[in-house]
Amino acid sequence: MTKYIRRHNFWARFVHWAYAVFGIILLITGLTIFVPGLGELLGVEVLQTSSQVHMIVGILFVVVPIIGYIAKPSNLKHILQNLFRRWDKDDVDFMKFFPLYLFNPKKYNMPKQHYIKSGQRASDIVMYLLILVFMVSGVLMLVGTNLLPVWVFAVAKFAHQLAFVLFAVLLVVHIFLGAGIFQPYRRLPRGMFGDGLVSESDALYHWGHWAEEELASGENVVEKPSS
Repeated sequence: MTKYIRRHNFWARFVHWAYAVFGIILLITGLTIFVPGLGELLGVEVLQTSSQVHMIVGILFVVVPIIGYIAKPSNLKHILQNLFRRWDKDDVDFMKFFPLYLFNPKKYNMPKQHYIKSGQRASDIVMYLLILVFMVSGVLMLVGTNLLPVWVFAVAKFAHQLAFVLFAVLLVVHIFLGAGIFQPYRRLPRGMFGDGLVSESDALYHWGHWAEEELASGENVVEKPSS
């Protein structure tokens, strides 16, 4: 038997799945719209279809996660509390050594972390801000130049494109770590894409402070056959 800690409930995984699926679709369809010449290469019909899919999925990208947070408002509260909690020395040290850790993880014994690692907190805040930019600029572009001054539409389009580039870069890093491509994170996808559990050893390694708190309370601790 192995001891596990329940890290993500169903609705947390639901929201993450929504962001993952819709985000990838938006990035792909966004490429066909905003990359010069790509739309012409694919053809008018493909470009029109891609634009329609981009608009529909963009709406779902906003609405579906909201449904998840309405169904489980404590998840949103929990995220906000952890994103904006005060940084301690371990958070600062983690950020200091993380670039070196990426290239030689066996050499560095990283500081204990809380529920959300300091690096992920910084990345997530930027990603949420970019999502806000997507939402506002996307609505403005949807309204179009018929109701808006040309300069407003131009600014919205530029903001949308810039956010697209920055979001794509952060998404690549997020996938590299979150999907377990990076060796020390190999067993972590189960926490968000599986049953929401992480083993005791993985929890202590990656989120030492959080794991110790959970193990002490025992509320989210379960024992299951090793997998």
